[in-house]
Amino acid sequence: MKKQLVIIPGWGGTKQTWNEFVKIAQNDFEVFCLEMPCFGNNPCPNVVWGVDEYADYVAKKIANLEKPIILGHSFGGQIAVNLVSRKKNVCSKLILSGAAVIRPKNNFKKVCFLLPAKIGKLIFSLPILNKMEKLAKKVLYKIADSPDYDRTEGIEREIFKKVTHQSQKEKLQDIQVPALIVWGSRDNYIPLAEGKIIASLIPNASLKIIEGGKHGLHIQKPEKFLALVKDFSFEN
Repeated sequence: MKKQLVIIPGWGGTKQTWNEFVKIAQNDFEVFCLEMPCFGNNPCPNVVWGVDEYADYVAKKIANLEKPIILGHSFGGQIAVNLVSRKKNVCSKLILSGAAVIRPKNNFKKVCFLLPAKIGKLIFSLPILNKMEKLAKKVLYKIADSPDYDRTEGIEREIFKKVTHQSQKEKLQDIQVPALIVWGSRDNYIPLAEGKIIASLIPNASLKIIEGGKHGLHIQKPEKFLALVKDFSFEN
């Protein structure tokens, strides 16, 4: 009987974005790729959710599985840490890839982003410049490493703003299952330094670095990523 592997995609991630990885992983695992509310074919909730609500959603979705291996990518890693730290028997092992676990409330980059954003809103409200507003926003979000924010609106934007201020760092020490932390050496979305911190704070964790890998290892380096997942999943 194959081991069960539950994938929690990152922000905006869907079954389609994980399709190629799932295809090759199915040779060794029974794979369940979840789509979070707001993404894929799953509508947004009627109220603004935080990380707790997303974690509870995942818990309900996998309630009938037998202690699967959970793989969380980016925002999915943030959800996975919350879930596994609170519900001790929900999985047998945890894999985090480029996990957005550490969320500083007011780091330097956010301060440098918010001030120009507020000033820019006033400047580009002028009739002669308002046609340039969309382009200016894209440039600003790119500089601030916040491309996801530019693609949100309505309740999805409110959820994004909430979860990006909910650090799960303090929950890492409560994870009791073996954990594998996988990071790309060239991840410019969530730096490798954060992966090292995460690995150091989980009691039974190991860190593996994929050289040349960026944020979406399941897309850029699927074979190497899967090899690490398999080695970790099938070791005693």
